[in-house]
Amino acid sequence: MRLKARVVWTFILVLLMINAVVIAYVLTKSQMSQASSNGKSGEEIASIGKEKVTRQEWLKKMEDRYGKATLEQMINQKVVNQLAKQNKLDVSSKEINRELLMLKAVSNNFYEDGHTSEKEWKEQIRYQILLEQLLTRDAVVSEKEAKSFYEKNKDLYQYDDSYRIRHIVVKTKDEAENVLKDLKGGSSFEAVAAERSIDRYTSPYGGDLGFVTEEQESIPALYIQEAQKLQPDEWTKEPIQTKNGYAIIQLKEKLNGRSFSYDEVKDQIKRQIAMEDLGEKANVKTLWKEAKVTWFYDGEQD
Repeated sequence: MRLKARVVWTFILVLLMINAVVIAYVLTKSQMSQASSNGKSGEEIASIGKEKVTRQEWLKKMEDRYGKATLEQMINQKVVNQLAKQNKLDVSSKEINRELLMLKAVSNNFYEDGHTSEKEWKEQIRYQILLEQLLTRDAVVSEKEAKSFYEKNKDLYQYDDSYRIRHIVVKTKDEAENVLKDLKGGSSFEAVAAERSIDRYTSPYGGDLGFVTEEQESIPALYIQEAQKLQPDEWTKEPIQTKNGYAIIQLKEKLNGRSFSYDEVKDQIKRQIAMEDLGEKANVKTLWKEAKVTWFYDGEQD
């Protein structure tokens, strides 16, 4: 697998995992605080025959499961922010937006994590770039090596027009006509997709197919042709016949294709080559000593 593609997918998976852990732990702490203030820590919340499960037991299990990972992530964020400030490192909005575009362009599952807003993605991208700058600040990657990588992998920095599409798939044309009536009547596309679409993969996400291009054989060619005629948030006014039945599609967003020059991405390339060379040392925990971190779990085995 090519270097950049591997880095991008690792980045996406890490962000989704972090987000899931943080959400679970925040909910747990909220429940713990509420239970404590209401005096409900010993409240029975389930029973199995004569055996009871108390609210305190449940919350303790949740904290044991998510607490350490969440605290570690909080520390990582503060370590990176503090050391970046000390080293006078920063990330421009232009660079963040470019990375966001690349993430969208290579991941048609970008929006499946319904809890992360675009603003939060930008914050995580900023964190990731600062982390890479800190870890590779002493690395030396020559212009020749970076330029060679760019020339050999130009396709990584060239993107076709892509369309973020939602769809609702039903078995018959009559059902599709009824879907259109619901949409015209004010029902949200996402809600109708979740309730009525027979595409089990996308219906939990409001029918979201993510960003797709003309080159993707898994997407019906008619989807792209119709999406090209739509404005964002518009849907097709007539059902589209597919091999699985009939579909109504909605265009959510269009990304215009473009190419990035070497000068635009050379810093990114140099960081990624240096990160690859670091191997296992490319880890935020290698910065903890420099930041003088101590924490609740000191002394535990990782």
